[in-house]
Amino acid sequence: MKAILIIADGLGGRPTDNNGKTCLETARTPHLDELADRGALGLVDPIGPGIRPGSDTGHLSLLGYDPYKVYTGRGVYECLGIGMNVQPGDVCFRANFATVDPSGEGFIVKDRRAGRIASGQAQLAEAVNGICLDKELGIKFEFRPSTQHRGALLLRGKALSRHVTENDPHALDAAVHAFRPEMGCNDEAARRTAAALNNLVNKSYEILDNHPVNQQRKRDAKEPANYLLIRGAADLPRLNSIGTIYGVCGAVIAGGALYRGVGLACGMERVDAPGATGGLDTDLASKAHTAIEALKTLDYVFIHIKGADNAGHDQDATAKTAFIERADTELIGPLESKLDWEKTHLAFTGDHTTPIDYGDHTPEPVPVLFVGPSVRRDATSTFDELEAGRGGLSRFSGMVLPILFGYNNWNPKFGS
Repeated sequence: MKAILIIADGLGGRPTDNNGKTCLETARTPHLDELADRGALGLVDPIGPGIRPGSDTGHLSLLGYDPYKVYTGRGVYECLGIGMNVQPGDVCFRANFATVDPSGEGFIVKDRRAGRIASGQAQLAEAVNGICLDKELGIKFEFRPSTQHRGALLLRGKALSRHVTENDPHALDAAVHAFRPEMGCNDEAARRTAAALNNLVNKSYEILDNHPVNQQRKRDAKEPANYLLIRGAADLPRLNSIGTIYGVCGAVIAGGALYRGVGLACGMERVDAPGATGGLDTDLASKAHTAIEALKTLDYVFIHIKGADNAGHDQDATAKTAFIERADTELIGPLESKLDWEKTHLAFTGDHTTPIDYGDHTPEPVPVLFVGPSVRRDATSTFDELEAGRGGLSRFSGMVLPILFGYNNWNPKFGS
């Protein structure tokens, strides 16, 4: 038996998206509808009812882990996913290239994503990695760019701590924050870690604002990527691998570093699909082809697609609807026609809701579809939030991958 889990980031919506309908309800999805007609639907709270999921915690819960027990922060998954060698004792962060203006209050954020910078990130990262932190700190760092404005930062040294605040104010025209030990964690390790971060970001502005890439961006009337916003402090988590729990081997196919990192931390192999960008322009057909090839030697594949969430954060209903339609045509269509449905179970869901009017994650449940030879069909025939609420699987929390594996008879027995 084979299994495929597809998580469409930010899939869910609200009736406010499109004149009383969500983007998913508006989208034309004949292939998902066909699978819904053959399978069963339900609503899943990625973590639990009323809990507003992060992408990292939501994915851990959907994969069968209790994020309250295993989550140490987002940064470690960003670093793992981008290929950094994370070791015990390291502290990891997610980072953004951002645009700031200096002022008497410090630095004022003008764009948290530096215009979603699309080129020059490697040169800017090289300049950042040339920064020397103050010697008395005894701390080394590595910064790597990811997709667009995103990047990952790793600190290495003796007695570091993940219990530090972030410098991102999460608002425009607001002053960046100084890094500090978290409340109640004012020990030497946290103070040293915060001092190293303050040292790094202050020097990053000096290096980046005058960099040739940013000088050209200014001439082109583009936002300069002249600062680093850093958050999501984390150290290496202890997770029992999916292979250890279920005795199966699988892979993660994702354009975004975070999602690759979650998969790697859970024991999956990394399989790259050509053209996978982690954005609205990702090559969905390539992901389908890559998954089909991977299943020739592996038991299961986890496919992540990001575009619906990007459009939701940008509050662009047209783009979100169009991406869902592309996913149906270019990803679900090839899988529907080429998989061996006598031996394959598939689950399709999201990791959270990203409504257009709010532009961020919200706590509503998201629709989930299971289809395959062991799935008892229900009375639904289209895939959207409304139909999912009528589905035979009712409403449950997390655990989508264990449920999927259960249809393949892979789950260990609890008790005798």
